[in-house]
Amino acid sequence: MTDRSPLEQALAGWQLPDGDDLLDRVERMIRPALLAGHFGSSYTRIVSRLQYHLGGAQDTDELADLARLSSADHVLDVCCFIGGPAIQLADRIGCRVTGIDLDRDAIAAAGRLAEVTGLSELLDFRVADAGDLPFEDRTFSVVWNQCSLDPDEHWLEEFDRVLSPGGRFAFTFQMKGTNDDGRWTLEDLISLVERLGYRVDHSDDITQRDIRIGWNALDSRLSEREDEFREVFGPEWVAKAHEEFRGEAEAMRQGKWGNGRIVATKQGSP
Repeated sequence: MTDRSPLEQALAGWQLPDGDDLLDRVERMIRPALLAGHFGSSYTRIVSRLQYHLGGAQDTDELADLARLSSADHVLDVCCFIGGPAIQLADRIGCRVTGIDLDRDAIAAAGRLAEVTGLSELLDFRVADAGDLPFEDRTFSVVWNQCSLDPDEHWLEEFDRVLSPGGRFAFTFQMKGTNDDGRWTLEDLISLVERLGYRVDHSDDITQRDIRIGWNALDSRLSEREDEFREVFGPEWVAKAHEEFRGEAEAMRQGKWGNGRIVATKQGSP
């Protein structure tokens, strides 16, 4: 008899399987917890696995290159989910990463992953609000967010407060299209960060890329493991997941919404 929740039991049982690639080993280890719905039941979250954003590890690698990340950096990963990008950055680059999220279960999982992967010295995860960051001014050299940026100027002001001069914003984000839903355009975000005193080093529309390595890749991954998903969730779930992935890809093609990317450097003296 145990008083631990199903999630707590799952986390306690995590042990890395053998293999060469750390991210692959982590994904194999966490798959049962994802299929059990411990971190949410959305089709995208379950099929995305470790990294809950379009493009997965490729998106993380590309953004890290654009932001010129090095082992000297201390990164604040905003809306970090269960810590997939943070693990990738710590493992491949050797930088420190502090991840925040409002989801306590996700943060518990991220902390456990830091232990299991042996990266605890580089990784720290906390439950925190992006609009009210519990950090001192100038704490970080990079503020990082992948496709969960709230179109709220106060978030940018908080990010600016905790970022050191010479530090970088590194964001991928959902852009406004023909659906006027309150999101920013790429030009909106460029203007906002420039008004805060930043130099924009890189900006691009990654909509077409994210159709290919995002929605299409998710649909292919679902097809590759369709028997497993059908056994766990049933054929109706699989059909609806395919419908969602293909529908979102088509909405992007039609320009109803899109994704953008920006890297900007904070000006001023240290």
